[in-house]
Amino acid sequence: MPLLLVTLLGEALAGGACRFALALAIAELIALAVSVPPDPVVVALSAAGFPLAYALLAPLRLRPDPVPGAPDLADLRGQPHLRHALEVAAAGGHSLLMVGPPGAGKSLAASRLPSILPPLSETEALEVARVAGATGRPGGLSAGRPFRAPHHTISAAGLIGGGAPPRPGEITLAHRGVLFLDELCEFRRKVLEALRAPLEAGEVSIVRASGRRHLPCRFMLVAASNPCPCGRGEEDPDCTCLLRRSSASRGS
Repeated sequence: MPLLLVTLLGEALAGGACRFALALAIAELIALAVSVPPDPVVVALSAAGFPLAYALLAPLRLRPDPVPGAPDLADLRGQPHLRHALEVAAAGGHSLLMVGPPGAGKSLAASRLPSILPPLSETEALEVARVAGATGRPGGLSAGRPFRAPHHTISAAGLIGGGAPPRPGEITLAHRGVLFLDELCEFRRKVLEALRAPLEAGEVSIVRASGRRHLPCRFMLVAASNPCPCGRGEEDPDCTCLLRRSSASRGS
């Protein structure tokens, strides 16, 4: 970057310190845009000697700091088997299905899963920031990995994406994060069937007469369900559900 430093020195002599600081900020922006580590001299000058350049660069950090008071897996007390399943799923990026009675902690555990996922890389953070900005959520990156929990009455277009004009669905909003489907058996069959191709491909294609749009959707799928409609399960003598209804609730 010697030529760039010479250019910056020329800007300093011609326009003063304020113009020099702006030129330093532009140099940092160029380095970020082409994924090239900036010159250490430029970084030192912008951070120490020219606060204007530092202030311009501060909002561009792509690695969000941990949010104070965010949901944490430490909030889950007991449940060693469930905790182990969450850790295995987070380590390998696996999907997870939790089956248990109401009040067992399934929703609490799912909402704490992002706290043990690896931090976003710079490439992943940029992807999350692009999705957040395109959907009108400029502060979406500040919370780290996305966590989306749509209601079971959601339509296929709301989950996958669609509409006129085409808009991203919940699977795109959960890109590089977690998509949690609570009360899995209450979702309509055609909505769940629509998840197959996006889960395999990591992207969804929305085709309209005006053209085709490809949206990213690489996420962890976490689902929760009751063992039967009453929630107790077939093994519980107080279960009031018929065997046929219980089998249908499990999707078998």
